[in-house]
Amino acid sequence: MKSVRSFILLSSFLSIIFLDSCKNNGPYKPDYENIGGYVIGKETCNIDETNDYWLIDFTYYPDQPQIGDTLSLNRITYTNVLKVKGLDQDLKHIGMKVAIDYNKISSRHLTMVCAVDSPIVYYLKEIFIISQGEIR
Repeated sequence: MKSVRSFILLSSFLSIIFLDSCKNNGPYKPDYENIGGYVIGKETCNIDETNDYWLIDFTYYPDQPQIGDTLSLNRITYTNVLKVKGLDQDLKHIGMKVAIDYNKISSRHLTMVCAVDSPIVYYLKEIFIISQGEIR
């Protein structure tokens, strides 16, 4: 009987601590953002194309934040474009719909020190991928 009382007392104590620690916390807020867009092109700077930046227009979801830049490419104007390295090989197709989790975006920069004769580079911000996937 003494062990049952001890168990009940310990359980009550732990419940109070747990409830007290939860009441001051708000809803869970992840340390990253999610955004969706369309792959629209790539830079051509490296002999090994896996090191090139890919261009994504982040206008897939309604009411997405304006975090990218405006870019005209092949006579089409895109309004929320960022460049990204490390895009999954399966997502490297023009028109592919992609979702990216990120927590950092750089200031605009031009890719420098290219290893090909006629590089194609863009003065854009870079988004840093935490997680990525295809939007279906």
